[in-house]
Amino acid sequence: MKLSLKRIFKKFLYILGILLVGIIVMYFIPLTPSPELVELGKESQKAYSDYTKNDSLIVLVDYNYPVFMKRFWVYNLKTEKVVLNTHVSHSWKSGLVFATEFSNIPGSNLSSTGIIRISEKYHGLYGPSLRLDGLEKENDKIRERAIVMHPLVDFRLYGITIPSELAFYSFGCFALDTEDLDNIRNWCHDGTLMVVVD
Repeated sequence: MKLSLKRIFKKFLYILGILLVGIIVMYFIPLTPSPELVELGKESQKAYSDYTKNDSLIVLVDYNYPVFMKRFWVYNLKTEKVVLNTHVSHSWKSGLVFATEFSNIPGSNLSSTGIIRISEKYHGLYGPSLRLDGLEKENDKIRERAIVMHPLVDFRLYGITIPSELAFYSFGCFALDTEDLDNIRNWCHDGTLMVVVD
């Protein structure tokens, strides 16, 4: 019986080790946005051109990827190249690994999807940030809900403090690495389109 439990425990540790190595590898692997997402971005840029001032860059977010993968891109529409690929948070209430629940209801603390305008710079509770405006019925309360782009911060989940370097969760906001957000603030403020899909 002891031998059997020992074998089971060893197999469990082996599988856990493989999973952890896989997650660590995926954490560092750069991704490219899918051709479908790029095409949607181009179409959205044309459809919402009255709301944008930046016709060369677009931000793409794909919540089909898990929280630990680089699922946020700044994409140059002129050169058709990725300018920046990084991690982005989703609401912990939307799902722990994959974001699967979304809302436009104030107080829901869920993530949002759809076509979004990156608006003005400001300095908020978590530091230098960007305000956002939802351009569709499914996300038109983003500003009212105070869904913004802000730096990653330490996050408390079930009484455990997760350091900012690993805290890819929020209360619905798009939280990013501070250095990456600084670049995004410089490139994308006041009129760049963001397309968020799930």
